[in-house]
Amino acid sequence: MRHCARTVRGLLRPLKYLCFVGAGERVIKSLRLLVVAGIVGLVISLPISALAQSSPTAKTESTSSVKPLLLVAVAQIEPFVVVGADGSHSGFSIDLIEDISDEVGFDIQYVDVDSVEAELDAVREGRVDLAISAISITSAREKTVNFSTSMFESGIQVMISSGSGSISGSKIFSDIFSPFLFVVLGLMLFGSVLTGVFVWAWERRHGNDQFTNSGAQGVFDGIWWATVTLFTIGYGDKVPHKVVSRLVTMVWMLVGVLLVATITAQVTSKLTVDRLESKITSAAHLAGKNVISYPGTTSWDYLANHGIKARPVDNVDTAYEEVRSGKADAFVFDASIIQWLVANRSGVKVAGPIIQYENYGIVMAQGSPLTEPINQALLHLREDGTYERLKKSYFG
Repeated sequence: MRHCARTVRGLLRPLKYLCFVGAGERVIKSLRLLVVAGIVGLVISLPISALAQSSPTAKTESTSSVKPLLLVAVAQIEPFVVVGADGSHSGFSIDLIEDISDEVGFDIQYVDVDSVEAELDAVREGRVDLAISAISITSAREKTVNFSTSMFESGIQVMISSGSGSISGSKIFSDIFSPFLFVVLGLMLFGSVLTGVFVWAWERRHGNDQFTNSGAQGVFDGIWWATVTLFTIGYGDKVPHKVVSRLVTMVWMLVGVLLVATITAQVTSKLTVDRLESKITSAAHLAGKNVISYPGTTSWDYLANHGIKARPVDNVDTAYEEVRSGKADAFVFDASIIQWLVANRSGVKVAGPIIQYENYGIVMAQGSPLTEPINQALLHLREDGTYERLKKSYFG
């Protein structure tokens, strides 16, 4: 304050010498008093103003904060993402990302897409901030996007029908009564009638007392004898005596052996082949089978890399129905989803162990500032037990 006063006196000093009358000196004194009073008022007001600004009750300070809104791409893959008829979202991945949003501090707006590949494209093109469902972390994908730490441990597995490897009665019936077997049975019937009638007529004509019946009864006796000879390779209660009859009988025996052997071999080989073809216990048995999978997934890539041709499906429900009904031999997809289907739906089972272990992650753009906060939130949810409780509620 003394410095301010000295400065003012210095400024007013020239005026003193400009005034040569007493009135001028009074004016100068008055001006001095006014300036000093102004400086004192200014000095007193400064700490009061600073105190007001630092007060937590100051009206100028904003106490509200707005959370950032993030766009999150999701693809329906039960039980990770389920989209209701009203557009609502639920599932393991949905609950997890909402827990993470509470930890990090952001709001979510979901963007529905058709597939995992569409989720990745949405992140790469900057149309969304995050993507989550059941997205496998791979080195190829890591080149174009960022992944969080693992949010779920899974792999690739095979799902087959519960009846795979067994043969139904209808299947046995259709195999036995195939066109070829009908031809063989027809030859056996025709040969039995022809041989039986001939032997009956020839032996009866030459007085064989074992073929004495006439008419329909005699014909039936001859067919009976031929049938017994065909299947037992011997005589029943009737024996031909004449040379011609015995020669015919010998030929009929040889033909009968061939016909019976043919029908037996056909049935047993067909049933054996059916059992071998229907038995899938691991991925090694998938070659040549009607296999279905999701395009653009690691499961699809695995099949392609191993030379196994797969037919595409667009959702889990379709895959389940095709395998259960027998339209497809096997569904190759993420182990967690297949195990969930087996546990919650009937008519299907797991074939073999996990083929290839994988981890799922949350997808972000390369260099995204969200990566570290989301990783920290994931670790914290694991540490405090929230993650394990959530996982158990969906997968047991």
